[in-house]
Amino acid sequence: MDFIDRFRRLCGGSRTLSTLIGVNIVIGVILWTTSAVMRMTHHDPTQFAMFMALPSSFAEFIRHPWTLATYMVTQFSLLHLLFNVLWLYWFGQFMLISAAEMSNRSRERNLLMIYAGGGLAGGMAYILASLCGASAGAYLCGASASVLAIMSVVALKMPDYEITLFLIGRVKVKWFAIICILITLIGTGGASAAGSVAHLGGIAFGVFHSLRDKITRPLSLFTPRKKMNVKAMVKASQGRLSDSDRLDELLDKIRLSGFDSLTERERKELNALSARLRQENK
Repeated sequence: MDFIDRFRRLCGGSRTLSTLIGVNIVIGVILWTTSAVMRMTHHDPTQFAMFMALPSSFAEFIRHPWTLATYMVTQFSLLHLLFNVLWLYWFGQFMLISAAEMSNRSRERNLLMIYAGGGLAGGMAYILASLCGASAGAYLCGASASVLAIMSVVALKMPDYEITLFLIGRVKVKWFAIICILITLIGTGGASAAGSVAHLGGIAFGVFHSLRDKITRPLSLFTPRKKMNVKAMVKASQGRLSDSDRLDELLDKIRLSGFDSLTERERKELNALSARLRQENK
């Protein structure tokens, strides 16, 4: 238990992030160990792909539907696992920072939703691309689509947040995310076209998640407005709704111009609003 607590603190205190990283590592170790044993006993280790990785064949997917979930925590290559875990570790913590106005429970749920949503979007894009003849007799595995979704959210939610890179210095997180995304996409240059489509599916999910309010806001103009009930009117009169709107304004200013663009008064107001909303959400 002491090791688990230390590992969780290393992951920024996040139960979700530490669990996702741990699951990827444990499954990777189990797969390598089992594959080594099967080779020594003259068995085919690729049989595991039928049970953990997502098949390009739709008929085979129907027989193994759980692979749409298991593929996103399955890595057969040490290098593949290393990059995915490192990027998940870094960008998972960045995303938790970008959602500082949420309660702890909401931030944890949001991280898990983006990881799973990016993986599902990538998996479904892979199946559709395979149906169009982009791949045949292949399998998809790895957390890349999920991690790319998280990278996309971070790049759009906090583009001007600065980090310090070894031997490079201060870099805005949007450039770091873009470079990591390009490295991942270039790294699939020799893979099937469907694999690249899966990565693009994860990126698309992250972009949609970040911009969904701006995308759906015009559509809300055509939906009938519900009358505000008495309880909602009381909350509005108490200033809760205006607090949320003001917090959105401050966060939009940070996303556009960086945290340094806030005045001293606005920084104090941001801290006060975040604390008050977190307390109300508990």
